[in-house]
Order: sequence, then structure tokens, then C-alpha cells
Amino acid sequence: MPRASSRPPTPVRRPPRSLTLPSAPFLSAAQLTADAPQAYWYDATLGGTQGESVAVPTYQVTVHGASLEDKWTDVVKAGTQQVLTSWSDVHEALNRDVCDAARKTVSGTNASVRCGSSRAFKVTRKEGGAASAVTDVNNVYNFFGDAQSFYQKSVGVDLTSLIGANYSDGTGKALRGTVRVCVQGEACPFLNAFWDGEQMAFGEGVTTDDVTGHELTHGVTQHTSGLEGGQADSINEGLSDVFGKFIALSANDPNSQGVNRWNLGAGTSLGVIRNMKDPRSSKKAQPDRVNGPGWDTNNPDVHINDGVVNKTDYLITDGDTFNGQTVRGLGVDKSVQIWWGVENLLTPTATFKDVGVALNSSCTALARSGAAGVTADDCAQVAKAVKATQLDQTPR
Repeated sequence: MPRASSRPPTPVRRPPRSLTLPSAPFLSAAQLTADAPQAYWYDATLGGTQGESVAVPTYQVTVHGASLEDKWTDVVKAGTQQVLTSWSDVHEALNRDVCDAARKTVSGTNASVRCGSSRAFKVTRKEGGAASAVTDVNNVYNFFGDAQSFYQKSVGVDLTSLIGANYSDGTGKALRGTVRVCVQGEACPFLNAFWDGEQMAFGEGVTTDDVTGHELTHGVTQHTSGLEGGQADSINEGLSDVFGKFIALSANDPNSQGVNRWNLGAGTSLGVIRNMKDPRSSKKAQPDRVNGPGWDTNNPDVHINDGVVNKTDYLITDGDTFNGQTVRGLGVDKSVQIWWGVENLLTPTATFKDVGVALNSSCTALARSGAAGVTADDCAQVAKAVKATQLDQTPR
């Protein structure tokens, strides 16, 4: 995207970043170095810009910052300081670090579960490393790969770049997780898993594609819609269930086949914890519609009201007759695109009614652009699902 800069060869600009990452601070010219400018004829229409095809004389300048991740090319119009376009020269790839707590009891603070050589636990298996003798280590390593592959192929997001952590231990920015943790004051093995804002921690055996994908998606939400507080907390949980299940289905996880297609937690030491098809039959009963049985607007438990999001996902993806509405399922691929639009449309303090609006808006935008094969009739089905789960109602 064209932007102003100081004169070549040291333009002042933001370092390369993923589309959904928070804005980085500006780098000063003193922090930058540049390679020799290379003469280059530039035609914006060759990159997809609309308008008349006209080549103009420019210079390509490769710019470097202090970090290896700070490398990009600017195209500067000859005789001016105008940057016509720029692109990152760093292409992130999957990078995984998994540590084994070996049932050590930790305090539960973020620092107590950190995975990195200078942190609480040393890396047991890093990217490209040999398999570990610990099953949980290998499982999480593989599930991180499934999540990375899903986000990259389905919505063009490099998960490692977006939510990875760099602890300056020589392995760079990586998806990090510590397995087999025990937490002070809790039973050991610890029967839970969590995303702490930078990395993941797992109790022993709490490792499946959907659970891992659920927690990693909290990281994605942290860097996109930023849902937090009030009803947004439950929506956050719902989106994690939605994308966690999509990750498992896309990876053909055996724990998400047959009767477990819409069950979360099958195959873990927890057992099935939520039923997205029938939230009322979950381990802890959830509502399946806004203002319906089990609904609590006061949101005392963030994992309760998210049953409404889960039911809506089930209806949009597989279809069913529910609450007076018969919905034709759109399949996983279309549903992923619609829900990804929701993730990016919601604001931090979103309500459940906002989810209904976002679902309809996301589908309409896809249909109008012809993306993902979404049609107007598909959007009619989404609208029915929204009505069925009463996401068009104001929570009482």
C-alpha cells in the first residue's frame, strides 16, 4: 500500500506484520539499513490495481531492521520520496516448541508454565526435531501443525506469525505449549488446558485437535476481534469451539468422526465436555438459543451461553430443523468463511445479537463478491439459523 516515507534508501515505515496484528511502533531511520536501489519499471495494474496500464520509473529498495523479521521491499517513484507499494520479504513458516512439565506442580502463573530454554521448562521437541517418548508432547506438536495448516489454507492466516511467542531462546517465534502440567490447588493430573495470552498449557491427556484448536483460537481472537468482558466472553468461548471443531474436522481427526462429529473433548482425559449439536445435553447443560432454557444474561460462567454459538454453527454447517426453522446445511468450507467474517466483524464488547448481525453481514458480503461459492440462498439459510437460535433477539 502506498505510504509516505523519508527519502530513500532509509524510508521510515512500520515493519512487516500480519493483517490482523496490532500496529507496531514506527522504526526510526537510525534503526534501518537499506541495500542499493535497483532501477525498476512499475505498473500498478499488474498487481491487481484498477485503472490504465502505465509503467513508471521507480527504484526497488530492500530495507532491513534490527530483527530478522524486519525486512521488506519498497518501490519508490523515481525523483520523489513517494513509496508506491511495499511488501514483506519474510515469509513465516510453521514453528513449534513443545515442553514437558513431567507432572511438576506449578503455581499457575504465566511465568510458571513458560516453554523455552531460559524459562520454566526446556523445549522437549522443536520444529523438525525427533519424536519424543512422551505421547502428549508428540500429540500437541502434531495438533499445532493441524491448526497452522487449517488457518493458512482456509483463511490465509499464518498462525505462527499471528500468535507465536519469541522468548529469545534461539528458536524464534513459535507456537509454544507445555504439556503434563499440574497446578497448585488442583488435582494432578490437571484436567484442563488454557491459552495464557502467549502460549498454551495442558494437563495430562487433555490433548486433541479440537481442544488444542479451541485454545489456539483464543489467541486468534485476542489479535482480531479482541472479545472480552460481559457477553463477549461467552462469544469468545463460542468462536473457539467453532474453530476448534473446524480444525478437527479439516484434519480428519478420528475423535471428531461419527457420533463425535459435534462433540468437544472426545478422546481426552476429560471426556466429552460439550455437545455443539445439542447443547442442552452437554456435560454441563447449555442453552441452545438466546433467552431459551438455561440462558443467563448475567453470564456467571463464560462456557454456558456459548452453547448458542455452537448450535448455530451446527445448523449452518450440517443443517437441521430446530425451533420452527428448517435449515439446509452449507458444509464446512462455506461455514468456515462465514464464521471467519464474523471473527473479523465483531468488536471487543460485542453482544449475542451482534453475532446474529455479523453472521448475516458476513454471508451477504461473501455472496455479493462470489467468494467461496456462497450464494444468496446460502445466506437465507444463515438467516434461518440466526432466527432459530434467536440471535436476532436482545438478551433479556
